Amino acid sequence: MALPLDQRRRIALAYDGSEDAQKLFKWAITNIFKPESDHIILLSAINGTEARRGSGSGSESILRRRLSLPMTSANPSEVSAMVNDPSQHELLGSDLARQRLQDMAAELHTLSATSEEHILWGDPRQLIPKFTQNHSVDLLIMGSRGLSKVKSVFVGSVSEKCIQECPCPVLVVRNTTI
Repeated sequence: MALPLDQRRRIALAYDGSEDAQKLFKWAITNIFKPESDHIILLSAINGTEARRGSGSGSESILRRRLSLPMTSANPSEVSAMVNDPSQHELLGSDLARQRLQDMAAELHTLSATSEEHILWGDPRQLIPKFTQNHSVDLLIMGSRGLSKVKSVFVGSVSEKCIQECPCPVLVVRNTTI
């Protein structure tokens, strides 16, 4: 028997749109999520400066790589116009992230799981820990990007920051294990 929403374990899954993140979602469905007793929170953080960095290229595929999100638009001329207008990059990223999270929520719904989706704007290293605290998250699941040691010293890893600052347990799943 399914538990009422307020009695369910609240599990957040940080999703960056990558293939590895999609594999992590599938892995979590198989190994972690319990539809009758968990409420799944799907998170995607969009760092606006990352989206704008691709703006000089004029290339839709480069923008998609920068945002790490799959292209889902049905109207290529609208997408092309958005790619060529840097002020529209954040909107494009938001639309792509929202569609992907909605697709994941639909998949969870087929398993009779409850879920919600959130897009966070800004640096995920700051926003994800705040989100977990403000939304009473019981467990955060995220992938590991595997930054080089040099890059992680200068940039810092999102997973490291979450481990240090989230008030809940953080499960970091290495890409090679899924």
